[in-house]
Formats: sequence, structure tokens, C-alpha cells
Amino acid sequence: MSSNTYGYIADTGPTQAYGSNNGVFNPADINDLIAENKWSGVGTLELIKTQSGSSTASLIFSDIKETEYDVHFATWNNYQGATTNKRLVLRFYESGVEESASVYEYAYQGCRTDLFSESNSTGTDSIFLGTNTSTSANQSDSGYVYIYNAGDSTKYTFTTSHDTGMYQSGPNFATYFGGAVLPQASTVDQFKFMVGGGTNIDHVDISLYGIRYS
Repeated sequence: MSSNTYGYIADTGPTQAYGSNNGVFNPADINDLIAENKWSGVGTLELIKTQSGSSTASLIFSDIKETEYDVHFATWNNYQGATTNKRLVLRFYESGVEESASVYEYAYQGCRTDLFSESNSTGTDSIFLGTNTSTSANQSDSGYVYIYNAGDSTKYTFTTSHDTGMYQSGPNFATYFGGAVLPQASTVDQFKFMVGGGTNIDHVDISLYGIRYS
């Protein structure tokens, strides 16, 4: 980069790298660099897409920019299934093919106002995310999930997640924390949010972000 490309004030060109602060940029320079994808966004959340679902079987994020991000972060808000006692779950697509076999593994700790619990599986067809809700008004579930290594074909894809909501029985407040893995090295290029058990999503809002590490 030449010393007058973006009008910064420096004796030498600034280094656009994490932890480097050579040179001074004005806001217009920063906007130009962002437009050219040259501004360092290391460690920051970058919105990929937000989707809202109502009376639908699933929400699929088909352009997750897996070659750009090492880590993805998704939040869901105000989830309820179309029938009682159904939770939100996650599946991956590997190179465009949905992985629906019983190959996922997960382990979670749960805390409800009526008990403590754990949930685990060494072979299931989707990743457990939230609590089982009812269909009553205001008895929904919200949470977040981190997804690691999706675009790296040499690594397993891992998740950690945490949710908070109303369990369908009682109803009782519930929160779960844990993680999961797709234990096969592959390129994950799509995420599918759906209801465990094959019923529809009644309503949910989901936002997907990327976290840039380079």
C-alpha cells in the first residue's frame, strides 16, 4: 500500500494486522478499507444474515461464508415449536449434502426450577440446542451457539451453546449449557435450524454472524 493511498498520516505505510497501530486513519479512510475488505476486523462479530421463521419446517443458512470465518456465532430469539414438548435443533450440510444420519454427539447440563438434569448422546441425527417449550403465549426459548471449524475439511465441527426459556411442563424456567460435535472431518457449508421430532417451527428469529481471525 503506498503512503498516500488512503490519506493516512505516517512516515511509512501502516500495517493492517491485529495488534498493529502504525499510522492514523480518518473515518473516510476506514470506510474505504471496509468496502475493500482490507480493514482489520479480527475478533469482531460480522453479521451474515438474519432470518425469521413462522409456521415453517426449518430455517437454512445456505451462504455461511465458511472460507472467511473460523468461528460462527448464531443467536435465536423467541422460539416455540408448533406442538408442545419440542426443542430447536441444528444440522449441518457437508459440501451441500444434509447430514441427517445419527452421527452427531452432544453433552449438556440442565437446570430447571424443579430439577437439575443432564442430556447426552453418542449418536443422534441433530444437535440439541434449546429447551422443550409449550405452545402457550410467552413460554418461549432463546439462546446462542458458537460453531467452530465449519469450513476446515481437515477438522471436526464443534459447537458450544447456552439457552434460557420456559420448559413445557409446569411451566418451569429452564437453562441448558453444553456442546456437540460432528465427528467427521468435512467441509460444513450450510446450517439448518429445525424442530426435533419433525414438527414445524411456530416462530423464531435467528441471526448468524462470523468471527474473523485473520
